[in-house]
Amino acid sequence: MTRTVLVTVLVLLLFGFVLFIYTAHPEGHESDVSAYYIHNFIEDTGARNAVAAIYLNYRMYDTVFEALILLVSIIAMLHFFKVGGHG
Repeated sequence: MTRTVLVTVLVLLLFGFVLFIYTAHPEGHESDVSAYYIHNFIEDTGARNAVAAIYLNYRMYDTVFEALILLVSIIAMLHFFKVGGHG
């Protein structure tokens, strides 16, 4: 295995692990934060749509930085595939 392939596999495994941990929660379990969002989004943000209120008001910076991380990851993967083609 070349070094580029090994790094690519490790990065993909890391993202998969983070995604698994981020989304793993008991079925039907409502956390305190989600209950707060559901019951107070209209008063806090004035938005009529709960999804828009969460993404654009509560978690705007989180969403922007997640998009930035995704963009950097795509650029890195394109670079790895371009550089490591002779393995």
